[in-house]
Amino acid sequence: MNIAVVDDLAEDLLAAETFLTNYLKKNFREVAHSVQIKTFSNPANFLSIFKPESFDLIVLDIFMQPLNGIQVAQIVRNQDRDVSIIFLTTSEDFILEGYKVFAVGYFLKPFAENYAQFNETFSFVFRKLLANQKNLVVKLKSDGLEVSIAYKSIKFIDIDWQHRICIHLSGKKLYPSVSYEKIWSELQNDARFLECYHRIIVNMDFIKYMDGEDFILNDKTLIPISQRKSRDSKSK
Repeated sequence: MNIAVVDDLAEDLLAAETFLTNYLKKNFREVAHSVQIKTFSNPANFLSIFKPESFDLIVLDIFMQPLNGIQVAQIVRNQDRDVSIIFLTTSEDFILEGYKVFAVGYFLKPFAENYAQFNETFSFVFRKLLANQKNLVVKLKSDGLEVSIAYKSIKFIDIDWQHRICIHLSGKKLYPSVSYEKIWSELQNDARFLECYHRIIVNMDFIKYMDGEDFILNDKTLIPISQRKSRDSKSK
């Protein structure tokens, strides 16, 4: 997992890195060693190396030069819609601006005086990031090769007309040799996944809206909702 911290004040940059490092060691010891924290004292330098999916979390100071944190976030969001963004700030005046780029939270400076808020925000964000690191490991029916599929990349799973289990990804389909029941027993422990119809599992992160008794995904795929599962599916 990669985290970027961007702040043009050296003291605040070090404080943010230290707080994040100590928090991970104390609260997520089992994965702390696998988290890479990279710091940037210049927002332009950060943008020069930024690429979509290069970071899982970006922590941005709002008051920076030559670009402020809101401007940096807008550039990032135009390239990567999934990366989590948290703002650092000494004032809550610009927080609403931050949510326009779908920030997941903010940290108030100084950290020592706002430790409880830091813990609450980062705990929420990091648990979500950990969930996005989950992988479904299956063997493919065609050649028996074992593949690892990120939970977050699974749009939905169903049974095709040849009675094969089909895992639908963006622009790709995989046919595993494992049983449907085995896959569902693993995925149902993740809150994103919902069995809305007999032998159809949908990742709710891909649902755009509901239309009657159907879910419509971001790519306009229609996923039916069974009458028996209707109330529970709509509630979730």
